[in-house]
Amino acid sequence: MERLPRRFDATGLRWVAFTLVGLGVAAACSDDSSSPNNTPPPGGGGEGGEVSGGKAGTAGTPATGGTQVTMNGGAAGSETAPEGGAAGMPPMMTLGEQCSTCAASATACADTMTACDGSTDCKAWLGCLTACDTAECVAACDTEHAVAARLYSDVYDCLCTSCKDDCSGAGACAKKTCVDDSPLALMPTPPATLAETGLYELVDSGAGGAGNGGAGGGSSVELAMPIKLASYVHGFEPKYPLWADGATKERHVYIPKCSTIDTSDMDHWKFPVGTTFWKTFKVGQVTVETRMLHRFGAAPLEWTYAAYQWDLQKPNDPSAAVWLNDLGQADANGTTHDIPALGQCKACHNGLPEKVLGFGAFQLSHDTNAADLTIKKLSELGWLSVPAPDGFQVPGNATQQAALGYMHGNCGGCHSDSTPTPGGKPQILRLSVGQTVYDMTDAYKTTVGIDVVNMRTEIGGKARIAPADPTNSAILIRMKSRVPPGPDSEKGLQMPPLGTELADTNGGVKVVTDWVNSIPLP
Repeated sequence: MERLPRRFDATGLRWVAFTLVGLGVAAACSDDSSSPNNTPPPGGGGEGGEVSGGKAGTAGTPATGGTQVTMNGGAAGSETAPEGGAAGMPPMMTLGEQCSTCAASATACADTMTACDGSTDCKAWLGCLTACDTAECVAACDTEHAVAARLYSDVYDCLCTSCKDDCSGAGACAKKTCVDDSPLALMPTPPATLAETGLYELVDSGAGGAGNGGAGGGSSVELAMPIKLASYVHGFEPKYPLWADGATKERHVYIPKCSTIDTSDMDHWKFPVGTTFWKTFKVGQVTVETRMLHRFGAAPLEWTYAAYQWDLQKPNDPSAAVWLNDLGQADANGTTHDIPALGQCKACHNGLPEKVLGFGAFQLSHDTNAADLTIKKLSELGWLSVPAPDGFQVPGNATQQAALGYMHGNCGGCHSDSTPTPGGKPQILRLSVGQTVYDMTDAYKTTVGIDVVNMRTEIGGKARIAPADPTNSAILIRMKSRVPPGPDSEKGLQMPPLGTELADTNGGVKVVTDWVNSIPLP
């Protein structure tokens, strides 16, 4: 491939790798010149060493205005000596620069390059690629920015079609289809320790065998030191988190590199096989448990549920965090936090067809840590079959949004359009993106002024939500109660019935009370 000279911009400060409007990615290397008009500096190249032996070659003399670089000539008796610099020649374009320059000028690539520019991660990949001059460098950029694989595969496809000659050295045609070269192993049975679930980076221990992450790694892999999250794992934070007695939680997700979440039904996302969620609970300074939810097959119930209890004596060692074999643990690690048994996990998650709580349209429609996944970032990365970069907001004013959002996150997993309600009166607290008017939402229409269907004296004859009357609103009564239901006692009123021993007095109870007080009497 013929190497083309770099071009300089009008300011004389930096070579411009490509000029696509709005792309804004500069090459990693820049060329500064002291020449005010930015013309190549005059002067001849240095004299090279002699080819045949007898004396050392003379060091080349730098061109006028250039930077002094000392280079000895060929050693006496050597067969070949360095050549002198060519007179006034500008530096040459790298392989990546040729690719990006061609792509910027190819009409057929315009939409693809604009999509890449719209993603911070893809733009970073393109900047990395531009500075490359070898196929190995290009491959390293692909690996470093694998989160953008869905987008940069499209860029490679375009480069293969429109810039084949310029980009043959980058292997564009071989990379135009996204290939997951290191998928997380499927886990129909939970691994024995948290370290084996794929949440943390593993390295080959020299025993051969399984690759990075997942069950079956056995003795062939071990935790990387220092311990850190795997590169394919991403953090996220629900906008309306589930109350857990004030425990702090860290949430992470793995979505297979080349897969897409089916969001054709924006209210119920369908996750690709291999998707894995982890949630770690900490009470004060004590790390108690990490829960895993993993889709190992395409059938609706092919999900693995597992809870791992951390070792108090090894609080930073996930290889010591063990699977409880679906049994659960009350007051784990000396705290009041209960690790759920398998049946309790399914009781909460199986109410929704997607099985996942806290990772959906409303829950991800906010700004969090820059590294977290949000609906905007998922859309930009091509991870959603129907992108929604602007997200979705809970209808109503601030008071109404806070209450409906809290109930969506804490009650909607069970009280949704997917679950029947005893007595024939539906109570739907899970929000739908299609319901954009506050008093037309199910959360309003199935609660405000609607009488409960229950013979318990504490709530019988009361409305689910009584306008301007928190004391007689059954939903609030149940949110405040901490008498859980159980087989050996009178049916309790507590809602949610699992996972909490303290009422969320300053959070959910307060925002729902404020909402009830704001509802005018009929």
